Amino acid sequence: MTLLVLFDIDGTLLRAGDPAHAQAMRDALAETLGEPVPLDGIPLAGMLDRQIARLALHRHGVPEEDIAQILPAVMQRMGLRYRELVHPGSRRDWVLPGVRPLLDRLWQRGHLAGVLTGNAQLVARWKLAAADLDGFLPFGAYGDEAEERHELVTRAREAARARFAIAPSLDETILIGDTPRDIAAAQASGTRVLAVATGRFGVDELRALQPDAVVPDLTEVERVVALLESLARSA
Repeated sequence: MTLLVLFDIDGTLLRAGDPAHAQAMRDALAETLGEPVPLDGIPLAGMLDRQIARLALHRHGVPEEDIAQILPAVMQRMGLRYRELVHPGSRRDWVLPGVRPLLDRLWQRGHLAGVLTGNAQLVARWKLAAADLDGFLPFGAYGDEAEERHELVTRAREAARARFAIAPSLDETILIGDTPRDIAAAQASGTRVLAVATGRFGVDELRALQPDAVVPDLTEVERVVALLESLARSA
């Protein structure tokens, strides 16, 4: 049995709340429109970058047809700006406890590890590279590739199939994330989900949303791997 394990980034792999990411989004919106576009009041946790930009532009009074046309440029500019703001290696100490040994162990066990993230692809790939995690997570699905998070599951599975010529079933696909939106995406897509309380939500808050399992963190690597494999076997 080969698992497809898809990790959220912010709050799951790395500590949540990256000011450079938010700054890159603001700069990209301002550069595209020629004036500041505020992000205040937008609930960022678990949202796709595409959703955040769309909502910010909508609240700023930009017509929907114009939003659809300029979103690709906003995502591109945001990724380039993020790379300017974040230096190589500057996210190494953002990696959460247990993450590196867990990723290493998953590959040793013959499983596939990738990302399913709200980050736009350029941001995600540079963020992982700056944390020295990109070698462990060579593929994924990203927040500029869909309108809703659950839609990224199909893209991630296609990316895994294209890279490794392996197609784990939905029952063998497991999302790991720290927000209610990660849980909802798994439930909407028919995959399994392991919630981890390393972000803004506690164990009890996450458990109330009925994920397949909840852990406080990823430090007990062998326990987490066994749990993931048991989730697939029990599906």
